Amino acid sequence: LPGGGGGGGGGVGLERMEEPQIVRYRTGEEFSWHYDEIPSSQLSNGGQRQATLLVYLNDLDEDQGSGTVFRDLTPPIPYDRDDAIDNETRPSSSKRSKSKHSINNTHTNQHQHQPPQLTVRPKTGMALLFFPSFRDGTPDIRTLHKGEVALSQKMIAQVWVHEREYRAGVPEGNRQEDAVEGVERERERLGFR
Repeated sequence: LPGGGGGGGGGVGLERMEEPQIVRYRTGEEFSWHYDEIPSSQLSNGGQRQATLLVYLNDLDEDQGSGTVFRDLTPPIPYDRDDAIDNETRPSSSKRSKSKHSINNTHTNQHQHQPPQLTVRPKTGMALLFFPSFRDGTPDIRTLHKGEVALSQKMIAQVWVHEREYRAGVPEGNRQEDAVEGVERERERLGFR
């Protein structure tokens, strides 16, 4: 995202981020259809959310539910990395093995003539980044999404990035600013720039 802050490297500064959250979905739980946009009455605190980052903390196969489903987005055409690397030297009729993708196009809409919905399956450490609004802050209605019913426990970490500085809603006596120094030390220790 442009206009970052913090370390001057053009990245996103902590002051634009909401507090990270860890979410556990127990068996049978789901998160129904929703947008990640901020209601207009609350835009005075940081403006619109410009980015959503979900990090999956465990693996779940398709038969365990728990995918992140986008109602109005369709899956990409299956991508074969070998084609992208060596497309001109390989005959078009050659057989290639299919790899399993974390993004699938097998989830079909219940309505017969609608295209499949984009479904992202949880894989440990995989991140899903999407943009709930355009650069000007206008919400992108294509990002309506849900967390499918979990047929086994699902764990995610999530964070949202705002247009401008966001004031954290933390319990009295706690301040986001108090954590900045410790976060910076940990960032350096881990080798992040």
